[in-house]
Amino acid sequence: MTPRVLVIEAEPRIARQVALNLRKNGFIPTVVPRGRLGLAAVQERAPDIVILDASVPDMSWDLCRTLRQIPDRFLLLLLGRQWLQDTDPADRRSDDYADGWMPKPFRPDELPERVRAILFRGRKEPIFARRLRFNDGDLEVDVYRRTAYRGERQIPLTPTEYMLLLMLARSPGVTISRQELSDWVLGPDFVGDSRTIDAHVKNLRAKIEDQPKHPKYIKTVYGTGYRFQGKLDDIPS
Repeated sequence: MTPRVLVIEAEPRIARQVALNLRKNGFIPTVVPRGRLGLAAVQERAPDIVILDASVPDMSWDLCRTLRQIPDRFLLLLLGRQWLQDTDPADRRSDDYADGWMPKPFRPDELPERVRAILFRGRKEPIFARRLRFNDGDLEVDVYRRTAYRGERQIPLTPTEYMLLLMLARSPGVTISRQELSDWVLGPDFVGDSRTIDAHVKNLRAKIEDQPKHPKYIKTVYGTGYRFQGKLDDIPS
C-alpha cells in the first residue's frame, strides 16, 4: 500500500509545506501539532514512518524513545540550527532516539528522498523502491523522476495522472476505492463527486493501455473502485 507518514510539527506553515510535498511525492501524510498527539495518532493511523520536529513544545528524548520502540515504525527527526548547536552530536545520532535526522532548513526534494531511503533500507518492499517495473519491463514507474514509460517511450502524464498511477501501481492486485483515490490524488479537501476520479482514470488508460476499453493494467471493480493488475518484475533499487 501507499506509505503513510505522520508529521509532528507545531508550525502551521511548515506543516502545510511538508504535507504537500510528501503528498506530491507519493506518500499519505497526517499532521499533528504535538508529540503526545503523535503517540495517539500512531495507534490510530499506523504510519510507516514518523517525522518529528525537535522544536515542538512537548519534545523530549523519552518521547523519541517511545516512538522509536513501536514495532514496524521508523522515526526521522527534523533539527533546527539552534538545537544542533546546543546538543552533543553523539546524542542526536544515537540509534536509541531515531532512524535518521535532518537539519533545517532543507530543500523541498530532500525530505521525501530521506523518508524513502529510510523506508527502503528498513523494508525491502516494492512500495519503497525508486522504480516499479511490470510485465517484463512493459510498464515502468520512475518514482525518483516522477515519470512513467511503456518500454522505452516516456508517457506524457499530468501530475494528477502520475499520482493516480503511482498509488495504483504500488498496490498491485489490491482494490482501491474511488474515495481513497480521490482523497490522495485530489486532496481530502476536494469538494465534488468521488466519481470525478473516473475521468482521470479514463485519461490515464488512454495513455498507458494498448486498448483503453479493454485495459490490462487498470481494472474497474464495479461499485467500488479500481485495481492495478500488472505483474511486478522484481524489487528494483
